[in-house]
Amino acid sequence: MNSTKIENDYWKNYWSNVEVSDNDNLHSQVERTVNKVPIDEKKWQFTLSEIAKAIDLQLSDEILDLCSGNGLISVPLSQKCKSVTAVDISETLLSKIDITKYTNISIIAGDARRINLGEENFSKGVMYSSLQHFSERETIGIFRAICRSLRTGGIFLVGDIPDLDRLFNFYSKPEWEKAYFDSLMSNAPAVGTWFKKEVLVKMAMYAGFSDAKIISQHLDLINSHCRFDLLLTK
Repeated sequence: MNSTKIENDYWKNYWSNVEVSDNDNLHSQVERTVNKVPIDEKKWQFTLSEIAKAIDLQLSDEILDLCSGNGLISVPLSQKCKSVTAVDISETLLSKIDITKYTNISIIAGDARRINLGEENFSKGVMYSSLQHFSERETIGIFRAICRSLRTGGIFLVGDIPDLDRLFNFYSKPEWEKAYFDSLMSNAPAVGTWFKKEVLVKMAMYAGFSDAKIISQHLDLINSHCRFDLLLTK
């Protein structure tokens, strides 16, 4: 069962208008929190190291950061590669990235479902904690666009994907279960789409990737109890 079968602009409107983007804390701006408390810098640095390791980040890489938000990933990666293109639907969040300071970052405001990423522009890429904002059908289209944008042999990390098989590891209390089903009934999902691993792998292959591998998250990552990563190769 897909938790968000009805496609609409719920998340587009949410991230265009969400008030948390005005918060002084970068993690709070993109809701990278545990029980509404932003994660500490040590945990975030570990997360960044896991991302860089997964894509084998090199100084020569030209990176696509899709659904980049306020640059929490774009900025640190930009200091270890040739360039980063940060793409997000929220101009407010993109404006948090200081491109005068980080001159090898380019920002593009656009909807990942519709934006033209071009062909073979990037060696590698990242889309972290964002896939849940899209339906399965939309995900196929996004995967196709990512695949076109990568050079042959390029790799792309889709990280922090909600695992449908562990849905109730997240909604682990009766009142949380009720909140989950209430959100479905009101078409205002608290998280978004939860994906089956094997289905997502087949989606990626259908979209044109030569390989798609599930990565189990390190136990020190904040969502390891209910999420997984996917590494795509063109």
